[in-house]
Amino acid sequence: MSGLSSLSCLSRQLALYRPGSWSAYSVIFKQLKGLRRCSTIPVAQNLQETVNAQISGNEYEISFKEATFDNAFLRDVCSCRKCVDTSTQQKRFSTGEIPLDVHPKSAVQANENKEYEITWTAQGSEDHVSVYSQERIEQLASPLWRYNNRWRFTRDTMLWDAKTLKENLVSRSYNDYMKEDEAFKDVVLGLYSTGLAFITGAPTTECTSDLEIVVENIARKIGYIKETFYGTSWDVITLPDAKNIAYTSENLPLHMDLLYYESPPGVQLLHCIANSAEGGESVYADSFHVAYKLLEVDPISFYTLTTFPITFHYRNDGYHYVCTRPLIELDNFYTNPTPEHVPVRIKCVNYSPPFQAPFEHFVTKSETAEDHVEFRTFIRAFKAFESILYNTSELFETRFKPGDVALFMNRRVLHSRREFRLPPATDRDNNDGNFGRWLKGTYLDIDSFYSKLRQLSGL
Repeated sequence: MSGLSSLSCLSRQLALYRPGSWSAYSVIFKQLKGLRRCSTIPVAQNLQETVNAQISGNEYEISFKEATFDNAFLRDVCSCRKCVDTSTQQKRFSTGEIPLDVHPKSAVQANENKEYEITWTAQGSEDHVSVYSQERIEQLASPLWRYNNRWRFTRDTMLWDAKTLKENLVSRSYNDYMKEDEAFKDVVLGLYSTGLAFITGAPTTECTSDLEIVVENIARKIGYIKETFYGTSWDVITLPDAKNIAYTSENLPLHMDLLYYESPPGVQLLHCIANSAEGGESVYADSFHVAYKLLEVDPISFYTLTTFPITFHYRNDGYHYVCTRPLIELDNFYTNPTPEHVPVRIKCVNYSPPFQAPFEHFVTKSETAEDHVEFRTFIRAFKAFESILYNTSELFETRFKPGDVALFMNRRVLHSRREFRLPPATDRDNNDGNFGRWLKGTYLDIDSFYSKLRQLSGL
């Protein structure tokens, strides 16, 4: 069966399932992913199928009542003082140092403290003693624990259209955000949940003092600022001969920033210092919501957008940045979904038409394109994504007032700006710095944001 005919068959198969049946989508999506490869690596069976009634060990694995573990895996997670430094909590050895023939020297039994003490032995290596608590064994066996340890916070993510966001949008005052722990926590958790949050009433001067820029102060309360070729912060104003469409009064379409970076910013902040322009409304959309909708109605297009290479670039004003990535990136290490969580986990979305580079010629040739996805197949998938994205019910629109600060997840929430007109008094040729529309922006790395989020959530 050819790739495309197989996909058509799977598409018809999907139609038999009711909308919203994520377990069905998971099964089919795994089949879709299987079509990508000439050969596949077998995956482990359900752990519960390998549970033994008694603890037992052999040359390759140890079976507890909770699960069966590879010997090398258990040896690698040893946290004794020889393996993990008690002060730095960093590993003292490399996984590559573990002998492949490592195995228990004797039968594994629980002691009076419900701990399992294992003496590991291997040919040509010194014996090593590891101790595992019952709680640790249960954690290692639990897909939900692994998910929680990495992703589960006090408030989980919420997919939204405009109506849902209006009902759940988090907005707190600048003074409360800077001084009150609960208000600060609300903004950070709200930003994670919907990808967008607001602060109101921030000072409408660029600096709170001679050295402190307001939007940078707000950002640093969360984590370290990500400096780019724009600096630690930048001004969004109308400029003559602008090097970026953001610095014009033209309509700025939905996009994400700096996708031509190997590691684009995770969070963007925009602080409105002045706004007397006519028009210029800000528009936001949840790309994750759009992508999951596409998965429901057109899984073939969804799959195409996870594999087809799109190149983004910035080549202007002495800079030349280039990076290639698919429109939808999946977290391929997210496995063993629970009923609470979508089996297909989106890691990020990459959508920025103004900064797309010309496609490489090879992508138009089905015999050489990755996964044999033709360019026209990609265009059809891209159109399907945009047809959902630009549905007016998906778009949340608002207007910046002086003192407003928008915080949004740059790899999830798309942002745009309507065309605007400045009053004559703020014409760039004669203005005194009191710009008609002046935003100040900065970025955060996603890692510093997640670090703060985990800390606030007690992880």
